[in-house]
This record gives sequence, structure tokens and C-alpha cells, in this order.
Amino acid sequence: MLIPSRYWTIQVIDSPTVQHNKLRGGYKVKNIHQAQEFFRKNFPEFVSKPTLSSEENKHIQAVLWEIFDSAGDIHQRAFAGFCLRCYISETILVVCKKIAHTYKPEVEELLFTYIDLLPFVLNDDGKTLVIFDSTGQTQQRLNNDGTTQQIAKEGEFFTVEILRKFNPNLNCGESLDNWTWRLTKQNQNLTLFLWEFGIQTPSDWGLLCREMPRSIKPLLEKGDCEIVEVFHAVYRRDRRKSNKKGRCSEPKINQLQEMLVLLQQRNMILNSSTELINHLQRIAEILRQDKLYQKTGILKTIPTEVYDKSINDYVPNQELPYHTDPDLEDIELQQLQRVCNALFEKILYQAIAEVISQHLEYLKNSKGYKSFATELYKGLQLYYQDNMSLGEIAKLWEIPWCKARRIFKLENLLDNVQYRTEEKFLAEIHKVSTKSGLITKLAKISSDPDYLKNIAEEIRNYALHKTFLEARAEIQSGKKNSKRSLFAQLLCRYIKHSIHNIA
Repeated sequence: MLIPSRYWTIQVIDSPTVQHNKLRGGYKVKNIHQAQEFFRKNFPEFVSKPTLSSEENKHIQAVLWEIFDSAGDIHQRAFAGFCLRCYISETILVVCKKIAHTYKPEVEELLFTYIDLLPFVLNDDGKTLVIFDSTGQTQQRLNNDGTTQQIAKEGEFFTVEILRKFNPNLNCGESLDNWTWRLTKQNQNLTLFLWEFGIQTPSDWGLLCREMPRSIKPLLEKGDCEIVEVFHAVYRRDRRKSNKKGRCSEPKINQLQEMLVLLQQRNMILNSSTELINHLQRIAEILRQDKLYQKTGILKTIPTEVYDKSINDYVPNQELPYHTDPDLEDIELQQLQRVCNALFEKILYQAIAEVISQHLEYLKNSKGYKSFATELYKGLQLYYQDNMSLGEIAKLWEIPWCKARRIFKLENLLDNVQYRTEEKFLAEIHKVSTKSGLITKLAKISSDPDYLKNIAEEIRNYALHKTFLEARAEIQSGKKNSKRSLFAQLLCRYIKHSIHNIA
């Protein structure tokens, strides 16, 4: 049911709770007064209606998008975008719930809940005004004074990214809801998370249709390459001729028979179509594991022995390929992961020290907040260590809440720390890797031509998931929950050290 309030209420991440032994929440609904007033002024005929028709809803979205995309007043653009972000947020929530329900096992323990999916796609804070730069590619925060500030790539709102790619004039056959569904399910971070559980991976036949990576060949048994070649010669040929799209179906019996004949011509005799299917599925599983590792760095563990009821004993697992030594690329990637783990906390601490020092200087040179410069360390300690809210700190300091918010600038502080951490982390990784020749070796042995670029992207994702997603959720929660992110821990350590030195 389409209701007008969807354009001024937004779903944002909140701390989950346990009710009746079940995990609940993970999000809350915020009423956005600015979005409501903007909607009221621009659509007075719809604001009081209990429901909207599909045509009315489509009209509203087209008008809002047009204002967001090209209005001359940047505040009008930001408010229109806010209305659309509110609408999109509910669809994102529904998609996450649908995905979690789809892969909910009937008996086994839950792999994940929709709450686990929310941080990847429901990252809108529900308060920042956002527009795009002149190129229409970069998200910019709109400040109260009319100035704009570029948002770090990893801090961009997914709701706004959906709007960037949506154009109702070009996508006349696809609604904003469908567009949001599709882009949410295709979100890279969400996809990588699902890949860790082997979910939404290609079918066996889709994997076998692709060219065989060079790095896979040492894992294959004798004759496997010939089996894949005849699969390409028959199945992939027919697939191309039919122009079929979507998931690949199991080979037909006549296709399997033709493959057996081609294998026989290569002096490779298989006794039946069933035997050929078994070989193809075994090869496909090797390809799947390789693709899973390339996507997530995680391999599915397979037992080396399984229990055989017929003999009441454990026997070697026939699903495993024959034993091989670890691949060189695997060894080098493990080395890179160890380097990342060793460096990250050190670099994060340095970034926190730099950014807080810069913020302290800003307060000292500020006319309105100069007197609070000496209170910054204590205030951050109250917020992050003693779990006091900004409202409580403001009351303690006998100032308005909005003034306390401007003194701390918590989100800007986190944005700047994230930016400096990524910058320093990439530079340090490059320095260490260059000395050891690690990056060069990885580039040489990888079959991916964009491998070096992918390493940089993975390092950024590493930093984001190591602490910044959690740290941002702590700020956005608004509740007096203990702040346990790595960012919060290191910030408290730095503040304690700084206060001790001052004393």
C-alpha cells in the first residue's frame, strides 16, 4: 500500500534487541520534518490522502527526481532528494528481509538474519542533506551555510547512489521500487557477504561456460580440461545460438551424448551420461571455490574424511580433488592479510591523533567555541567512554544541545579519521609490499588484469568493515549503548593518554 508518509519517514540503522529469545529491530523509523514540509509545499493535494494510486506515486517521483537532478536552488534539490531517500529506504529494508527469508533453513541454525544485511545497504543517516557535484557523480554534503563538502567514497549513502543511477525518463519501464530492488540485490558489499555462505553463486553450468582460469589447472584431474573443452563445444555453442538469458539449465540428454562422442574421439571413454554429469559437477565445484576465494578471500571448508555407514568407519572424502600443495597466490594473499592486521590499529591510532589535534586547533581559533577547546578531550571521554549522550553533555556544560553537536562534529570527525586512515593505510601497505616484492609477485601470478586496482579496493573495504561501519552505527544509533568499535577503543586510549600528558 502506497502512503504519502513514505516520503518523509526514513528507515535508519538502530541497535537490535532480543525479545522472546528472538533478535528484533536493527532499524528504526525517523520522521524527517524537512522532508515533510517540502512534500507539503510541493504536493498539497496528496499530503492528506490515506493512500496514493500508482499513477499519483509515479507522478510524485518524477517531479521529485526532476527537482533533485536539475533545480537551480541546491537546498530544493537536497530536500527533494531527501523525500526520495525516505521512500527508497523502506524498499531496501524489505529487500533485506526477503533475502534473509529466502535463505532461511528449515531445521539448521540460521546462517544470517536480515539485521546482518542492513549495514551494507541501509547506511543513510537520515539527517544529512546531500546533492551531487556538477558532474553528477560525487556525493556532497550540503552544510547549513550553503557550502558543500565532498563525502568520502566509502561514506556515500546507498540511497543516493540508487538515485544517481535512476532516471524515470530513461527507465520508463521500471519503477523506482523495482530499480531499488535490483540495485540492492546487486550491491557489491551485500553480494560479497552472501558469497561467504555460497549464496547467489552461479550455477554449475554457468561456471563451466566460462573460460578456465590458468590458476585452476593444477587442481584438475587428468582429462578434466578435455571435458570442459567438449562442454564448451556443445553446451556453450547451443547456449549462444539460442540467445537464452538468465540461469543456465542442466545439459539435455542429446547434448550429453554428443559430448561423450567427442570425448571418445579424444580417446577418453566415459561409461554413461551420469558419469559425465558427475565429472562436470566436480569440476564446477572447484571453479566455484576458486571464484568464492577471489570474491571474498574465504574458502568453504570440506572434511578430508566422511563417515561410511556401510563399514562403520571414516573413509577419504571422494568429493575432494587430489591433494595439491597450497597455490602460490594463496600464500602471498595470506601474507598480505597478516600485514594488514599488523598495521591497521597502529595507523588508525595515528589518524585519530591527527584528526583530533586538528579539531582542537579549529576550536581554539573559533570565536564561538574557543572556550570549549580545553573541554574537548573530557567531552569525548564522556561520550565514548562514559556513554553519555550529547544532550546529557550539553546539560552538564549548560549549553544547548545543538551547540554541543557543533563543538564535537562527531560525524565529520569520523569521516576525517576514515579518510586519513585509508590514505595512510594504502601508503603504508604499498611501502611494505614494495620492499618485500609482494605486490609485484601478486600481479605476476594473478590472472586478473585489474588485480592491483582490486587490491586497493579490497584494502578500503577492509578498513570499512574493520571498524568504520560499526563506529558510524554507534553515532547514528542515538542510544546510550556501550561503544565497542575499534575506533571507539583507540579513541578512548588516545584521549586517556592525552589527558595524562596534560596533567
